[in-house]
Amino acid sequence: MTSVPTDEEINLVTSRYREEEQRHHLHIYATKHNTHVTLTKPNRDALISVSCGNIGFRKAGRGTYDAAYQLAAYVMSRIQDQGLLTQIKRLEIVYRGFGPGREAATKVLMGSEGRNIRNKIIKLTDATRLKFGGTRSPAPRRLG
Repeated sequence: MTSVPTDEEINLVTSRYREEEQRHHLHIYATKHNTHVTLTKPNRDALISVSCGNIGFRKAGRGTYDAAYQLAAYVMSRIQDQGLLTQIKRLEIVYRGFGPGREAATKVLMGSEGRNIRNKIIKLTDATRLKFGGTRSPAPRRLG
């Protein structure tokens, strides 16, 4: 038997939905070879999107902790320079991948560079894609 939701329950669901809409998102995609940081509006349109290659790191240098740290610090300064701090009321951090940039971006947020934006963070999410199942492994070699 299904029950009809009350007005109070409907208001609770719609208020949560509206709250979700108001969040800006800071996507941190950290791979072994590079780090990408994207700041998006609540409707997921990109405001700032940069990677380690955009700030001058080339080839193997893009995959280092230092490159990711400088990238995250650069994004924080761009947010301030463009005056986006007044627009951002709530911020959700979305991590993806397990590269060195993940830890570096966290250090920047917790350090002096992230002091202005730290109090706006309301949620941390991990969107790393995990494999299960997958393709069949090759047959072992039979020598002898």
